Formats: sequence, C-alpha cells, structure tokens
Amino acid sequence: MTNRDPSTYAAHRDSLLLTRRIGEVLALDPTASAIAFGEQTLPWSFYSDAITDLESLLGAHPGARRVGVILRNRPGPVAAAVATIGTGRQLVTLSPQLGDDGLAADIVDLAPDVLIAEDQDWARPATLSAAERCGAIALRTGSDRALGAQPVAWTANPALRSADDIAVLMMTSGTTGRPKRIELTYDRMVAAFRAAGTDLGDTAPRLRGRPAILWASLAHISGLYFAIAYVLEGRGIALMEKFDVDAWVELVRRHRPGFVRLAPAALRMVLQAQVPLDVFKGVRAIGSGSAPLPPELAEEFEKRYGVPVLGTYGATEFAGAIAGWTLADKVEWGGAKRGSVGRAHHGIELRIVDRDTAAVLTAGAIGLLEARGRQLPGADGSWLRTTDLAAVDEDGFLFIHGRADEAINRGGFKIPPAVIEDALCRHPSVAEAAAIGLPDPRLGEVPVAAVTVSRPTTAEELMAFLASRLTRYQLPVTLKVVDALPRTPSLKVSRPLVRDRFFADHPADPAPDVPQLSPTGESLDERR
Repeated sequence: MTNRDPSTYAAHRDSLLLTRRIGEVLALDPTASAIAFGEQTLPWSFYSDAITDLESLLGAHPGARRVGVILRNRPGPVAAAVATIGTGRQLVTLSPQLGDDGLAADIVDLAPDVLIAEDQDWARPATLSAAERCGAIALRTGSDRALGAQPVAWTANPALRSADDIAVLMMTSGTTGRPKRIELTYDRMVAAFRAAGTDLGDTAPRLRGRPAILWASLAHISGLYFAIAYVLEGRGIALMEKFDVDAWVELVRRHRPGFVRLAPAALRMVLQAQVPLDVFKGVRAIGSGSAPLPPELAEEFEKRYGVPVLGTYGATEFAGAIAGWTLADKVEWGGAKRGSVGRAHHGIELRIVDRDTAAVLTAGAIGLLEARGRQLPGADGSWLRTTDLAAVDEDGFLFIHGRADEAINRGGFKIPPAVIEDALCRHPSVAEAAAIGLPDPRLGEVPVAAVTVSRPTTAEELMAFLASRLTRYQLPVTLKVVDALPRTPSLKVSRPLVRDRFFADHPADPAPDVPQLSPTGESLDERR
C-alpha cells in the first residue's frame, strides 16, 4: 500500500466539503432565480447543469483536472467557474482584458487541461491556437446552457499536471508591478469562507430572498471569491459586466439589497454622480475593499447617505480578506479608530515586527505586518511577512501605512507613497492622488504625483499646500493634474500605468535639491 502525505487527505476532505455544500444548495429549488443578467434570469439549475455537463464532457478524460476559464462577467463563465470548484477540479483564471498575445501567453504558460470560453474569445485566433499548443480540450460556454454546446476541439487525453489540493490558480491585480500567479489551495479557500462567516455545513442550507449585486471582475479574487461564496450561502446574484453607476443604481432599486459592496473608486463614482438618497433605502451597510479606503472618502459617503462603510484588508495571496470592520465594531469604535481597516477575522493572528531586526513591536508601533492562519500560505503555523507597513493598536485594530516595497528611496530617505497621497487628498480640490518613484541618476529615486480634481486648481497651489504638510524630501519633483487615473479591472489605481501614461517623458537629468513647480505640470521651473 502506498503511503500518502496526510495533507492529501485534508485537501480531499476540503474539496469534498465545498463540492457537497454546492450540491446541497443547488438541490434546494432548481427553478428559483439564481442569476439576473440584463433582462435574462437563470435558475439554480443553470449551475447544476454546468456541473453535469462538465462531468459528462470530461468523463472520458479522467486526467483533465486543470480547467482554464476566460472569466468574463457573464452567466456562462460564472457557472463554469462554480462547476470547476463544484467537481473538485482546479480553476485557472484567465482575464479577457488581456490583449491577444498576453492571453495566449498565459494559456500556454499555464497549460490547462481544459479551456472554457465564450464565442467572443474563441473568435480571437490566438485563443484556439494557444489551446492547441498546450493540448487543451476546448469548450464553449453560453448564456442559455453554460456547457451544453459541443466542444470547440478535442485533443489527446491530457495527463494530470498538478497537485490535487490546488483549487484556484489566479493572477494578482498587478497594481505595483507585473502580476504574479498565485496558488490557492482548497483548505485555504475553506478557511477563508469560514473566516468571513460563510456556513459550510453547520446548519441546513437555504436560499436567500434577495440577490447580491456582483460587479467585481471574476478574473480577480474579489469577484471570484464572492461568486463562489454567494452560491455556498444560497444567494443569487445580479451580475454586471463592469461597474457602471446608472446600471448599479437600477439594480439596487430593483432588488433592494440590505448589503452592497463598493470599491473605493466606486464609492467616489457614486458620490460624483450625486446618486439620490432614496437609492440606499434599506441598505444597512456597504463593504469596501480591493484598494485602500481613504477615511475622508468613507466619511463623506457616510455623511451624505447615512450608511456605514465597512473597510476590509486582504490580498489575492491571502485567498481574500483577513481583517475588516463589522457593523458592531463600527457602531462602537468607528469614531475612535479613524483610518483603521478593522480587526483580524476569526482564525487570523496579526503582529507587527521591526523591518530590520524582526523584533515584535508593541501596540501602536509601525513596522512590517505579519499574519498567520489557515487561509494563509504555509501549513506549518509560521508567520507570513507581508510588505505592508502597519500598526495594530491595543484594541486589535489594524492600520495600514503603505507598502515597504513601494517606498521611494530619495537619497537614502524612505518615502511611502501613501504619505504624499494622503497629504494631497486633504486638499479640498483633490479627488484622488497617486504617487510613484522615478529613477534619478543622483538621488536614486525621486517622487512624482498625479491627481484628479473635483474643482479647478493648479499644480502650483497643490505644491504650496504640500509644502506646509510634508518634509522637504517628501515633496514631489513633478505634480500633474490629470483627467483620470488608470485602473486595473478590480478598480485599483495601477502604478505602472501611472508611470507609463503620465511620466514616460520624465527627464533623466539629476533632480534639483528642491522640487520644481508649475501650474500645468508640463514644464517645471526650479524653485529656490
């Protein structure tokens, strides 16, 4: 008899736990509404048919376990993703936002055994070519039956290419650099769902009355996590291809959810659109994650609409959020813990260590954040060191102070971009800000910044404002007022795109000792 690693049995148990719970939910009322998409309404049997079809189509290919899905926010790809997890296979997320060459490269690099996509993506010549190159079974998905169509192409029976415990292979959002591929195991996914309060079998499953509005990209952790979580808890979804204020308002008015999720950028869009107060009738709270939540933005939203905004802290690498605000904490502590992202989720421990000595710091001190828990990488109970600068106070509330790996090193002085961004956002005309470091032949790096504004101002006025709030070395050498900041599909500001779009022509000459100023941000004169 072959000896097997005990973790293999744990992984099998966790995959069965999700498979069983999904099956129990889908069996409750197959005719009830599960997905609302535009004018189309699909029942819970849409999911169960996808599971049946996937098993049937792959029945002759027992090695086909790694399933790639080009995840457009449409019913077919959602059901394909749920069917992959619901059959205990490995889901490889692929982004439709990639260009043809980038998507093809991802497909070949990840070598899925099966590739599922809509006709729109099969019409891209590089997609089928990439599937053929890696020997994948090519399947078509649609909005009437997720996997009912005949395969686009069959290939030779694929071999099992990866470990059974991996549930999801997913890209990070790429907000600070090139996206990285992350492996999320079944046990970590189970732990993440449980930490957020998702019932995986302690009580009998039931269908919920009102659907959740899902607009976050399925190709990223926030969208995929909630797509699966809503199935596990028996809640239907009102699905959006992307966030649009008018369409979102219509869905809120139609379905009257008690809880909605809005990323910080979406909160700002709702405010700027001056959405009527009555839209939020019955909304008890708003969850906000995927990007830093400026306290000023949350306070402005709460003041206008009277609905508490509950921030969270997480990452793709964590299989979701590991800290956040609860409504009870918001009521008790909201005013006293301004700027906090909340407290650790159940099963998660947090601590702060010195970035140089790794010594554990006392409450309130700023250092590198470390975390441990079952949903985090590593099953040995060790602490995972993040690159986030943070503090945890005496009541367990977590405060994020930027990223250590984003710090701009200006002649030996370390400048977290968040310091510049927070100072800029305190100006009444600034809607949003992004600071980055650019190479400098004399100082190593220098800070620059781009802002969007809600009312007219100049770079000169903003620099004068900063001069009274920042130290001399923290001041940007260039500041530009722009129409919009570039974003990732999960609505985070993309620092690489900020650099490429606004500062590609930054001069290579050594920066002066003091920042430059200009009302336009185009041609900057030295200020003495």
